[in-house]
Amino acid sequence: MTTKVKNKNKKKKYELTKEQQKEMDEIDKQCDEIDEQLKKKDYVLTVYQTGCNMLGSGDPERMVAPRRFYAVCSLEEIPEYIKYMKQPFWTHEEGLTKKEIKNYPFEKKRWGRYWNVIIEPLSEEMEKNYLSASKEGFFESWRMIQEEDEKEQKPE
Repeated sequence: MTTKVKNKNKKKKYELTKEQQKEMDEIDKQCDEIDEQLKKKDYVLTVYQTGCNMLGSGDPERMVAPRRFYAVCSLEEIPEYIKYMKQPFWTHEEGLTKKEIKNYPFEKKRWGRYWNVIIEPLSEEMEKNYLSASKEGFFESWRMIQEEDEKEQKPE
């Protein structure tokens, strides 16, 4: 025998204590601050692009031209540039509709990849921090730490 349980889709409303509300407000504030940090355009990227031999079949007409370009971006946007180091992208001529882009013939696509992305600080504050860290030996220390870690990981 089965018993049916009716789900009335009614959420029980809870009232927060002042202390709980204060904690929730602090959490919201922290999330807003993190979101703001993720969206700040504090970085300039130097992106090196080259044609993708694999999907372009070695045909220069089917590959993007090699070039270097710069992009001002946020932390949130950086993964998009790194993605195209891992996988090819393709381009098309300007002025196409979404439908035309979706149905774009494979033979006409121009394929490319990013072979390097250099991330540098753009804001004055970050630039000063970067230069100060360099002057104080921060990067040198971390290179030594990294070198030691690599030595420990190598099998003898």
